[in-house]
Amino acid sequence: MLKESIFPILEFDSNKQAKLQPSSIIQKTPVPNACVITFFKEVINKKLESGELEQIGTSPSETVDIPIYETKYNGCHVGLVGGFVGAAGSAALLEELIASGFNKFIVCGGAGVLKKDIQVGHLVLPYSAIRDEGVSYHYIEPSREIECNPDAIMAIERILNQEKIPFIKAKTWTTDAIFRETEAKIAKRVAEGCVTVEMEAAAFFAVSKFRNVLLGQILYGGDDLSGIEWNNRSWISREKIRTNLVDLCLKIAVEL
Repeated sequence: MLKESIFPILEFDSNKQAKLQPSSIIQKTPVPNACVITFFKEVINKKLESGELEQIGTSPSETVDIPIYETKYNGCHVGLVGGFVGAAGSAALLEELIASGFNKFIVCGGAGVLKKDIQVGHLVLPYSAIRDEGVSYHYIEPSREIECNPDAIMAIERILNQEKIPFIKAKTWTTDAIFRETEAKIAKRVAEGCVTVEMEAAAFFAVSKFRNVLLGQILYGGDDLSGIEWNNRSWISREKIRTNLVDLCLKIAVEL
């Protein structure tokens, strides 16, 4: 049922059926249960060059085709896919992966930090996301924030603690507008408890909840928005951080 509103973004329709369904364009295929979505293309490229990956599918679009890979971790098969930057593309990619047959997901990527004491590479486990994007409102009724699946949170926490990897569990701010992160908005999000800002988490949480699949996310501290001026902190190499984080997510994914 469609709820009327003067703002189109708030006109939520609870009808689960849409004119175009993912299954209309994506065929279910033999794929592993678990999949890692990462925004670190250089890590995927290195694994591809070393022969660790086998392409098992493609997520096509008018501008870019995203390969869907399969790899092994500790003898277990797991999917590995490059992420689509932004909430809308991420939601569509996740829909297609679910339609293909994956049902457990770990997402890893970087995020801007809103607290200076979060160092480059420090891991953040988002338990909730402020919904300052548009996609989530087409999947879940309007609310200020959306929570990550608690079962996914517990699974990630267990592995991080087991591996003695330091992390913080916190709220993140998902925005569509990378160039509209104003001083006033940043201050408000910090007051709400956000420690990071990124462009996908709320969409991932919403789609996975709507489709009833398990999904968790790990962010690492990247550029710094906590000061008077933006600081990309580019003097710190992130190559090893990204490689290790993808391998960590593969480990978590096969144990979900």
